[in-house]
Amino acid sequence: MTHPLLRAAERAPLPSRRRPTSRHTPVAAVCAGLLSLPLLSAAQTAPTTDQKLETVTVTGFRASLESSISTKRNADAIVEAISAEDIGKLPDVSIADAISRLPGLTAQRVAGRSSVISIRGMAPRYGVTLLNGREIVSTGDNRSVEYDQFPSELINAATVYKTPDASLSAQGLSGTVNMKTLRPLDFGKTQAVVGARLERNSNGSLNPEISGTGNRLSASYVTQSADRTWGAAIGFAHLDSPNQEKHYKSWWWANTNDWGSPLAGTPTDSVALQGFELGAASSSQKRNGLMAVLEYKPNAQVHSTLDLYYSKFDQTEARRTVMSDMSTWAGVSWSNAATTVVSGDKIVTSGVVNGAKPVALTTYNKRQDDIRAIGWNNELKLADWTLAGDLSWSKAKRDEQNAELQAGALAPISLGQATIATGDGLSTFAPAFDFSDGKAVYLGDPSGWGRDGRSQFPKVRDQIKALKLSAGRGFEGWLNRFDAGLDYSERDKSMNRTEVYYNLKNGRTPVLIPSALLRDPTDLSFAGSNIRMVNFDLPSALGLYDVATAAADQAPGRVWSVHEKVTAAHAKLGFDFDWGVPVHGNLGLRVVHAQQDANGELWDSKAKVTLPITGGTSYTDTLPSLNVTVDLTPETLLRFGLAKVIARPNMEDMRAGVTDVTVDQTTRTWQASGGNPKLEPWRANAADVSLERYLGKRSYVSAASFYKKIKNFVYSQTILADFTGFPNPTSYTPISNIGRFNTQANGKGGMIAGTELSASLDGSLVSPSLDGIGFTLSYSDTRSSLHEDDNVSKPLDGLSGVATNFTVYYERDGLSARIGSRHRSPFVTTVRGTFGENVPSMISGETIVDAQIGYAFESGPCKGLSLTLQVNNLTDRAYRTRVGISTGSKDPTATLPERYTTYGRQFLIGGSYKF
Repeated sequence: MTHPLLRAAERAPLPSRRRPTSRHTPVAAVCAGLLSLPLLSAAQTAPTTDQKLETVTVTGFRASLESSISTKRNADAIVEAISAEDIGKLPDVSIADAISRLPGLTAQRVAGRSSVISIRGMAPRYGVTLLNGREIVSTGDNRSVEYDQFPSELINAATVYKTPDASLSAQGLSGTVNMKTLRPLDFGKTQAVVGARLERNSNGSLNPEISGTGNRLSASYVTQSADRTWGAAIGFAHLDSPNQEKHYKSWWWANTNDWGSPLAGTPTDSVALQGFELGAASSSQKRNGLMAVLEYKPNAQVHSTLDLYYSKFDQTEARRTVMSDMSTWAGVSWSNAATTVVSGDKIVTSGVVNGAKPVALTTYNKRQDDIRAIGWNNELKLADWTLAGDLSWSKAKRDEQNAELQAGALAPISLGQATIATGDGLSTFAPAFDFSDGKAVYLGDPSGWGRDGRSQFPKVRDQIKALKLSAGRGFEGWLNRFDAGLDYSERDKSMNRTEVYYNLKNGRTPVLIPSALLRDPTDLSFAGSNIRMVNFDLPSALGLYDVATAAADQAPGRVWSVHEKVTAAHAKLGFDFDWGVPVHGNLGLRVVHAQQDANGELWDSKAKVTLPITGGTSYTDTLPSLNVTVDLTPETLLRFGLAKVIARPNMEDMRAGVTDVTVDQTTRTWQASGGNPKLEPWRANAADVSLERYLGKRSYVSAASFYKKIKNFVYSQTILADFTGFPNPTSYTPISNIGRFNTQANGKGGMIAGTELSASLDGSLVSPSLDGIGFTLSYSDTRSSLHEDDNVSKPLDGLSGVATNFTVYYERDGLSARIGSRHRSPFVTTVRGTFGENVPSMISGETIVDAQIGYAFESGPCKGLSLTLQVNNLTDRAYRTRVGISTGSKDPTATLPERYTTYGRQFLIGGSYKF
């Protein structure tokens, strides 16, 4: 069956920005240097742009800083970079934390860990992540890479391209992150590093199955042959990290009197909380990562590199939650209700809640992720030409089970005196019922959900196969470089999120929890006086239940696969000339042809069955790019970038699944909802400008601005579709086969623009006695006219208007100390809801503070030994979200608290030894 979509939004090409290498004639360099001497009298002399930066002689964080600034200065595009302090030693615990400290980048916390990255205020879906220059698979539901899958100990550097390079194998609309593993022939001798750290969470162990302590172990080895014709490197990283979470969530807020269903005991003009949940979760993340590199370079003409990467990530979570419906439809009433006016709305903020039927929900999650990648790169120099071929394959697998069982009292209870938070914080309750009493809490269905438990089984498979061929050579003259190439890749991604229900075998009659399965209760007193919850072994309890298949009508959104074939050709010309000042850069062109096909399921509500359905499309994008650098002085660079850029759509949105098929009784027209296999990319024209002043090996200041004109935005729309061959679940005869289809589709665009300021300043600029003391900082401000679903009340997904980073460091005579903060302003993003579906969440602004102190032995018998103490989330900053008022609000934009989650402080102590 062909997918019903008849039309999709128009494609529009986009420009992009990027920054060229600094090169100029010797005469120009001397003249520019003499002219700039007055500006440099108080600063440390920096190398001219004709030269490579001096050999790094420092170690630790300063070495990382020098290498990162060198990469930024000498890159062909506008980039940001991080580099490892040493083999297997990035300056942060995770690669995501390290990247999120770069100007204009932010991280989003998932279960307390920095997991996904946003570039320039745009959601992760607008960017692309590469590993050693190759697009990498993801265990997530779409394209966005979950960075906690990659051990920081195995990543040697990362470069963030804020403007595209025509030769990159893949690139995003917001930017591209290229993570790199080390190259053994870059090292001068055989080296080995081993490291170990103990980890502890300040929340301790909230559930007995999972400890509050963990560990991290790593080892790396690099060697070369005596004649340096070959080199090898291998690295291993083990992670056993605890996460301990105290969680509160307000379900929703409304004045149900507006719907003719007043909530007893509350004023008719008041807004009341309609439900809540509070709980404690403990999880253990265990990851083993392995990296290996073989490098062969027998002469100046031949260079071959083989990269191998493997990561296995297992997560186990135990969660105990008390939750309750507080709406009028659940039979709840209030007494002694008091209200507070917030933003013009009268909110019920205290009183006694009666007649509730809370659920004591026990949840057990088991997730296993597996990522494998191999890449083989070969370069051959023939006369003036350099020929290159790159062959790669990567595969990701995720298997997960989310199981939950319900329990509670046999009769409605009082939640006691409730204090409802309307600002920062969480609501508290004082229930008369003891949820920890194993003789009073019954397994069953206390709230009438129609089941006694359930399990979801998400399974993700993702595979990319790619081949890249390129050729290039240099020339004498103002046109000094030519490069061209051809890329081909195939990607297959599938999702299968099945669900089953559990019902007690005794005909669903509530039963006490077998005493042999009981454990010490879980403490939930952070959300109320003496609240504790019964704790039992869920996997063992499943023997009490029958398994029933869940509703099959959910399959169209949960079972799908997408296949892509992308062919791209590129060409790039480099130029270098003198126009009063040295000017250099490149002109690039990338032509991308994509063919996509999707499979899914169509729900036939009349026959109560699912039917297979397919769809797809193909399109071509022409993406020119121009990058210009003007050397105002040898240390002052002015960069311009113009380009067209794209970001391929979410794979989940490209699914072929269709549901809610019907024929309207009045209009006699077809209607349905589902995915859109004909989706085309987001497209934009982009312009960039950057002014950079380099003051020393570890010091620079920079100001940048960017503007993206989005030509082809993707958002929820109702479009026309062809329903020929679809089963009609009604008795009405449609007037036409053309009907209305609710889906994600390409449509009108808008703009995204921003300003970025960044600096790195070392104390040696002021006095040699201050060498080793310094700070880095950045500030970015992003704005956009785009709105999700083309609705002005829904901000662009992931857009944080303001993001700042600040780090102060001290490093001298082996002693080092750092403290840093990362801040991002409030934003709205998409998260997984209670039923595994995509839902928007308004995440409040947050500032995360981390600190580190260490000592490295630089001489004596302990030379090579480094000791470190780190504290992440030093202030135990809560993860907070807000939600809108459903009805009855005086202010349509008003929001009230939703989630308030604390993850505790993360303490790590340990060291490494290099020999």
